[in-house]
Amino acid sequence: MDITGVLAAVGVLAAASAFGVWRKRTDGAVREVGAAGGAGTGAAGSDRLDAADLGIELDPRATLVQFSSKVCQYCGPTRRILAELADRHAVAFVDIDAEDRLDLARRLSVLRTPTVLVLDGAGRITHRVSGPPRRAELAAAVGDLVGAEAG
Repeated sequence: MDITGVLAAVGVLAAASAFGVWRKRTDGAVREVGAAGGAGTGAAGSDRLDAADLGIELDPRATLVQFSSKVCQYCGPTRRILAELADRHAVAFVDIDAEDRLDLARRLSVLRTPTVLVLDGAGRITHRVSGPPRRAELAAAVGDLVGAEAG
């Protein structure tokens, strides 16, 4: 192998390692979505959901939304976490099959499953998680939202 091949291999390994570190750091992190227009949302109104979008009535305090797929290994455990949080805080929870609702998944830039959205009482997306959520961070986000609405 010549020096060019060695440098190419080192470059590929460095890039793969950097991606792995970035993915480990961000996977499952609960990100707060900015109040002014959302984070990365496209069309106007795409950062707000309603009963017609979800197929359930929004909870007046908070609604938890999970986008799943049939081949997702983390969707089952995520569903259990969200069901537990919904029960604990007495808020709504809906699991949406991303394949069945490609329109909504595209509108919300759902690129992987599970993707979790936390909505306020008006249907605005307040928090977003890509990948299996970090339970404590998600619980804190839901608790803050419900507590802020209750007070």
